[in-house]
Amino acid sequence: MATSSTTFSKAKQPKRGRGKSERTKILEAMGRMDDPKTQDDFYDLLATKAFNPDDSFTFKELLNRLSPIPKSVAPLYTFEFDEKGTTHSQALQVLKAMADGNIPSDIGVMFISGIQSMLKIQEITDIDERLKAIEELTKNGE
Repeated sequence: MATSSTTFSKAKQPKRGRGKSERTKILEAMGRMDDPKTQDDFYDLLATKAFNPDDSFTFKELLNRLSPIPKSVAPLYTFEFDEKGTTHSQALQVLKAMADGNIPSDIGVMFISGIQSMLKIQEITDIDERLKAIEELTKNGE
């Protein structure tokens, strides 16, 4: 392997480690204050501010941390799909389900993209198996 001024090696290691996390830096700064504070003090202050009627932001933040809004998830859709069929016929089944209004187009596109990804995985797997077979033949032929 060619070496250059940017090649990573034993001699070229980072000077320092990862460093302190932001949480650690904040906790240390709270401890250095004239009136040192702890993590519990911080949470007490946060709860006090949250119930201040003039501070709607802190209450909303605290509520979002305690009870986060769930991420939206697409509903389940049922349509005719032959999992043993060819990939072409599977894609046609998805297109038909989209055209018939059984599934929305964005879900159909995701489904077809999944089929396409599976084809790519199969293609790479096939190439890998063929390459290994050729290498084995080459070894045995020598």
